[in-house]
Amino acid sequence: MENEKSNYVLCYKDLCEKFSQRSPKEIACKSGAQYDAEKNLFTLKYFNREYLISYPEGSITLKNCNDIDLSHKYNSISDKILIMSYLYRCSKSGLTGKWVPYREIKGVGYAYDFFAGYGIDKLTKFFGHNGELFLKAGEKLNAEKLSLGDMALQFNIFPNVPVAMVLWLADEEFEAQANIFFDSSASKEVHIEDLASLCSKAADELIRSAKQVKYF
Repeated sequence: MENEKSNYVLCYKDLCEKFSQRSPKEIACKSGAQYDAEKNLFTLKYFNREYLISYPEGSITLKNCNDIDLSHKYNSISDKILIMSYLYRCSKSGLTGKWVPYREIKGVGYAYDFFAGYGIDKLTKFFGHNGELFLKAGEKLNAEKLSLGDMALQFNIFPNVPVAMVLWLADEEFEAQANIFFDSSASKEVHIEDLASLCSKAADELIRSAKQVKYF
């Protein structure tokens, strides 16, 4: 566990260094984040929540919850890596409007495709027999409905990275199925490995929203 933690910390520090070498003006222009030059702070939406990222240090806090500093919480290390990776790599390449499953994105290998499958399995098991809860969970996240599968939802992970979650409900003949789609431009905004992680995190986000609806 300690070695894994150390590797994550080293990865984060490396991304912070690369982030600091990119001009804040370019980052703001290409990421969709807002930059306050007086405070040296970016405001970035990640899964419908606003985060503050200091420049050039790269410390990350939830907006309006400044005591929640992701930079010092191990259980949030993967989120801060994804945020910094996006800010470092984003290119504002432009959406193509073509939805593709993760496995069809250029450069995806078997290992990453297998990892992304965890997120798809979570969606299938949790929502496969409850389409109404699926839609209510999406509504809570301000998701848009799409005409895919039996039902589908779209919301933004990052400003340049929309995700579509597609559900085929179980019936007498077929078992439930789900899939997660990205715009075909996604690999130009986020590293392939990070997209695999985002498949699982997107599923977790929708399930978390569903639990809030279910037990309200």
